Formats: sequence, structure tokens, C-alpha cells
Amino acid sequence: MKLPLGNNEEEPEVSMSPLIDCVFLLLIFFLVSTMTKVKSRDIPVNLPTSEAAVKLKPDDKQAIVGLDSEGNFYWDGQPCTANFLHEQLREVCIATPDRRIRIDMDRDTPFGRFVEVMDACQFYNLNNIGIRTYDEHYNEN
Repeated sequence: MKLPLGNNEEEPEVSMSPLIDCVFLLLIFFLVSTMTKVKSRDIPVNLPTSEAAVKLKPDDKQAIVGLDSEGNFYWDGQPCTANFLHEQLREVCIATPDRRIRIDMDRDTPFGRFVEVMDACQFYNLNNIGIRTYDEHYNEN
């Protein structure tokens, strides 16, 4: 038996305000968390200048090999040994052989250290290599 609804009973309503508040809070959370995820992989080096350098867009997936003025090695901004650098290049060779490798080298770095890095890249058949040069827009801060 169907009971008739009385005229004085109201239908329940769903308030959208709490839902909108939650969505905005989630949006803010994800924006802030992605901003803190960016890590600087640059090392403090005096980069060489070049008039004929090809400008490429920044790529977060590229591997960065650094060489400071004393010839110390860096992998993605962290100091490392030559053995660790070889291990990382071997892993890149196995996982993604076409991955771009950027070399950040101080202009006063001993040339022999640069040759070591290039030999290691050639040994692991890594050919997508670039050398970072000074750019006034990128290095203005």
C-alpha cells in the first residue's frame, strides 16, 4: 500500500558548498606538492660561452653529468665517484639508450676529465650528448 506524502514534508537537499571546499583544498594541495617536487640539479660552475650554441627546451628527463673546476664528478647535481658515474651511465644504456645526457662543465675543468666522461658515454653507446653553455636568460639569477 502506497502512502501519500503530506504537503508539509520537504525533500532533502544536498549542499554543494562542502564539496566545492574539498575540491579547492585538494587543488591547492596538489599544486603545492608538485612545486616542491622540482629539485635543482645544477652545480655552481662557470659555464663557457658560445655564440653558435643550439638552444634546446629544458628537459626534466635528461641525465646531468657535472664537472667542477677541480675535475670532481656530479650525477644529477650530487657529488659522485668515477665508478658511480660509470654505473649510472650503464643503467641509462640498459634502460633508455636514447636518453639525453647534458654535461655541465666549468670552463676551468681539466680537459682529461671531460675526455673520461665522453669515453664512458661512448663505451656505453650513448650518443645523445650535449654540453651546457652560458645563457643569459637561464643563468640570470
